Amino acid sequence: MRLFLTAAEIETLDDPQDPALGDTADLLATSVPPGCAGLVAYHADGYQSFLAAAVTPPRTARTLILRAIRGPGGLRAVADWRLLPGQLFLNGIAVRGDERGQGLGSRLLHDGQELARRLGCRAMLLDVSLDNPAAHRLYLRHGFTEVSRSRWHEVVGARTSGPISIRLVNWPAFAAHHTAYGFGDLTVRTTSGEEFGIRVVGTAVRVPAEPVAGPLAAAVSPLLGSDRCFWAEAVTDQCPTSTAPGLAEFVRMRRELADTSG
Repeated sequence: MRLFLTAAEIETLDDPQDPALGDTADLLATSVPPGCAGLVAYHADGYQSFLAAAVTPPRTARTLILRAIRGPGGLRAVADWRLLPGQLFLNGIAVRGDERGQGLGSRLLHDGQELARRLGCRAMLLDVSLDNPAAHRLYLRHGFTEVSRSRWHEVVGARTSGPISIRLVNWPAFAAHHTAYGFGDLTVRTTSGEEFGIRVVGTAVRVPAEPVAGPLAAAVSPLLGSDRCFWAEAVTDQCPTSTAPGLAEFVRMRRELADTSG
């Protein structure tokens, strides 16, 4: 399936050797809330290499699509889209500081809507930090509605918690990915047979929610040499939130797309 441009200045970044991929990684890193600095893949040392690998397959085979706006001064804005089953997820969007206020974010969102329709997606998804109310308002104007909320917390006393016994299920694949790109997903299995996914970015570790957050962090920290651990909880009106320190709060938003197949 060929992906056509919806506006002359919006393009898909295709070339693994394109220097703009370095600017893309740097620009996307600025979209992360300050409290989460160093905790997401955008901040990994090898993220530019990851992007180069991700855009290597033919367009019809990719699940990562970078749509960008360039100018005489270089990359002006970029949207990082991830193709999920029946949905297009906005993993990140960023506009260069001196280019803000010119509607570039809106253009990329509109472009993403057209892209989603061409790909046969039923809906668009994204996460936005409550630390960025301007972006939240922008998504509301583009027809997105709130689905859920989550809050990220530091794991307090990870090294003093009683660790649980674990097995490393996919260590070779994880180690290769982490070495190449600076981040990776590790699957661990407890002696009771439960399996958990752990995201590692550099020396930072994201573990599943409480009550296993502390014991898992204590178990994997010595193995990974991690210096920071965090976890995410769902925030609801019915359930009290954790009293642990909060790093950031995110809103998951969704926009349904009209079925144009008929």
